[in-house]
This record gives sequence, C-alpha cells and structure tokens, in this order.
Amino acid sequence: MEINLENIVNHRIATLATLVKRQVYKIIAEKKIEITPEQWVVMYYLWQEDGLSIGEIASRSKKDFANITRIVDRLKSQGYVTKRKNRKDGRSYNVFMLSKADAIKNDIQNCWIQTSDIALDGISESEQKYLLEIFDKIENNLLRT
Repeated sequence: MEINLENIVNHRIATLATLVKRQVYKIIAEKKIEITPEQWVVMYYLWQEDGLSIGEIASRSKKDFANITRIVDRLKSQGYVTKRKNRKDGRSYNVFMLSKADAIKNDIQNCWIQTSDIALDGISESEQKYLLEIFDKIENNLLRT
C-alpha cells in the first residue's frame, strides 16, 4: 500500500504549524521585536495570569517542562520576566512579567493577529469555528492516550 503524505491529516497539521510559525517569525522580524513565537506563548499565559509556576505554564501550553524552563530562562535573560521560588514549594519557581514584557504586549499580539489574517483569508467565521471543533476533538483524542 502506498501512502500520499499530503493526504495524511497529521502531516498537514504539522506542515501548517510550521508555515504559521514561519509567517509569524517573519512579521516579528519586520517589526524588530526580539522574541520568538515560543516565547510569546509563555508570555501569553503570564499575561492571562501572572505568577504561574513553570509546571502550570507547561500544562496550559501543552509543552514539556524542560522546554518551558529553557524558554523562561531565555525570557529572564532578555529582561521580560523574573523567577521567584514558590513560597509553598521551594522546589518550584513562579514566573512574573516585567515592564519590558508589558511594553511589547500589543505589538506582539498584533503580529499574531496579522499572521491569522493572512492564514485565514477567505475562510469564513463558521468554517473557522468548525475547524476549531475538529482540532478540539483531535486534541482530546491525543490527550486520552
């Protein structure tokens, strides 16, 4: 049996993720913002709730703990966040936004909006909603394993 990679849903999702990431990198670079899409994801969750632990960020972003630790350390060295030992659990750290992060919030969010506008051009709101419903089903299937 011969397969056609372009007709495999998982491959197409991975390809689209790569293309979206490439597009947002391009827009971020054009605007001369010194942050990566991966760093933005961490900052997004901290803008929602400042002071999350690294484990909480990993859980919400569905990224592994080691990767989030590296991203947070890089954000710290860039002056976007600070880490403080958790008062209840001295083995973990909580991450807090600094003013430098707040200063780029609107610019970086606009980069993501611009990327979405490019990627979703010609796709109706109902189609986008349906696509998100399908993604939710795929995600739930994968999280059950």
